Amino acid sequence: MLKEQIKSVEDLLLYARKNGSPMETKANENVDPTTNANWYSAYGMVSEIKDMTFQRGQLLSQLQEGFEGNNLPDSYPVPYNITNQFMQGKTVWRDEARPSFDNRPMTDAKGTIAPVSFILQIGVNDEMIATSTDKGLYDKLVQMLAKAAVSTVEGCIINGDTETGGTGNVNSDDQAPATTFATEGGAEYHSLKIDHGIRENCVTNSKTYDVSAFDSDDMMTVRALLAGRYNSRASDLLYLFEPSTHLTAMTDDAFKLAYATRNPSVDGSNLQSAFGVTSIVHDLVPKTEADGKVSATPSNNTKGQFLCVFKPAIRWGYGKDVQIEVERVQGYGFELTLTMKFGFVILDLANTCAMGRDVTV
Repeated sequence: MLKEQIKSVEDLLLYARKNGSPMETKANENVDPTTNANWYSAYGMVSEIKDMTFQRGQLLSQLQEGFEGNNLPDSYPVPYNITNQFMQGKTVWRDEARPSFDNRPMTDAKGTIAPVSFILQIGVNDEMIATSTDKGLYDKLVQMLAKAAVSTVEGCIINGDTETGGTGNVNSDDQAPATTFATEGGAEYHSLKIDHGIRENCVTNSKTYDVSAFDSDDMMTVRALLAGRYNSRASDLLYLFEPSTHLTAMTDDAFKLAYATRNPSVDGSNLQSAFGVTSIVHDLVPKTEADGKVSATPSNNTKGQFLCVFKPAIRWGYGKDVQIEVERVQGYGFELTLTMKFGFVILDLANTCAMGRDVTV
């Protein structure tokens, strides 16, 4: 058995190239000439397969401060303090008696990372290998698996919600999510495995603002939903835009004026640093119904949304490193298996995430 380890987040991002599909999608389909006929030319496998999946991987690069490392235990506490301490005036020591102490307590709270196991398997049959003229087939498949790992991690952080009932899950509000995602893992769908993702956190804690027609001022209103100790620190904040919402935002007069004057802080495919806050567009931030939750009926999801997050509050890490294994299945081909054990927690849940929802796009 050949094992290839991805030993760091940097290695993962290098392989990922910012693309992918969720890791929990454990298909029983093989990569073969029948189901993957378009990969072939008259001379075998084409030399280059163009990956048209959505661009991902940009979120983890923004959350490096919150990376807690690899080989985390099944329950990893992350304590944090939210109270400022101040010094006070000191009197002169006038006699031999020991000065009295006026110790002040340090307030603390705790979040817990509980890593969850994920898996993705791909079979490659001998016919595919025998007719392929591309010696880079293995590397291409490894890259596809690594992209899936990145997508799974970011999907959990944005959309994680373990509610299994017919209502209430932010990713399937009017149908049990195991049914909604039946063809994508069912109850093992990645966002059902870890609770309190950014979107679920915003809705549960009523950190939402109904935008309707977008105006750049709405970004400030959503930012103000964070506690003052967080919303005042622009460099530690991040806006995450649903793609259509971002395109709508780009038509706002404030941004068009910035383009006209070629202000580099907002010029580009993203609102790079709109009002001092880094902004990115992410396809895993979905269109939803007006309440910010996704309906199981796609035609109901017509409203855009964007998120504002205090980045240092998101702590994440691996209980088991991302690992790719290749096993020979005698007489048939090879089985490629991608596994990892990943977890995250958002500290000070009620104050570090906010959502602008019901955006007309």
